[in-house]
Amino acid sequence: MNEDTFSQLTAMSQHLQERASALSGQGKDNDLATLMSAQALTIEALKALGETLNKINGPLGLGAAGD
Repeated sequence: MNEDTFSQLTAMSQHLQERASALSGQGKDNDLATLMSAQALTIEALKALGETLNKINGPLGLGAAGD
């Protein structure tokens, strides 16, 4: 994953968390708010996995990442 992908994932996660907080604060659609929050958490986990894989593969041009 590149930095642009990480930035997009971060923005999506933050947006989902903000929407979930707004919905749960209004006392409406708590189920939807819970799903949005869970999806934001899943996106953060995906981002962490991508960061770990980038560390394992190393910089572009060396080993598997450079293929």
